[in-house]
Amino acid sequence: MDALELGEIASRTEIAGPGFINIFLNDQWLAKQADAALSDAHLGVEKQDKQNIVVDYSAPNVAKEMHVGHLRSTIIGDAVVRTLEFLGHKVTRANHLGDWGTQFGMLIANLELHESRGDDISMELGDIENFYRESKARYDADEAFAATARDYVVRLQRGDAYCKEKWEKLVKVTLEQNQQNYDRLNVSLSPKDVMGESLYNDMLPGIVADLKAKGIAVEDDGAQVVFLDEYKNKDGEPWV
Repeated sequence: MDALELGEIASRTEIAGPGFINIFLNDQWLAKQADAALSDAHLGVEKQDKQNIVVDYSAPNVAKEMHVGHLRSTIIGDAVVRTLEFLGHKVTRANHLGDWGTQFGMLIANLELHESRGDDISMELGDIENFYRESKARYDADEAFAATARDYVVRLQRGDAYCKEKWEKLVKVTLEQNQQNYDRLNVSLSPKDVMGESLYNDMLPGIVADLKAKGIAVEDDGAQVVFLDEYKNKDGEPWV
């Protein structure tokens, strides 16, 4: 105990059984630290050398409600962001929305089917999620519907105005509902922080051309794919 050099930090110390040392903090020392922190606008925390840091948030999917995994990563992400900004860093919030892919063909096709029948379609996100399940079931069961859905995916990726209008409707509903959740949680995310998968659509031709030129992308079953040596299935065959 005589080897401890705690100064005014501890009021007393004691050995408590084999291997344990109890240190009782000095009330006056604690009060002094608290006063010093409260009198400093930055709570006594030194700012670090400024860095540009990107923090990825919940990344929810269009036409689906957020689940606990999305909410958890939202809270953790915002805690990290606030801490980094408090330390003086420049932080970019990135909410990578799942707003692109094959599923939008079936959603657009099903939306068109209901509208042609004159059906009222609820734009509440909970109802949209049921609509998603219905679209998937119809896609699996009806080959003609599936063919239309696949065609709409291609049209959407090419910028077809009709498909884009339907897609934007689904994205808008999802973003508005998600923002309500973020606001209720007092999370610092805003619509300007959304960077969806669709953002990269116009970049894909250049990326594919570059990968092909370097011999990284190859054609397989009519598609351009990249096989990585470190990813193989149980039979030793490459995975895409």
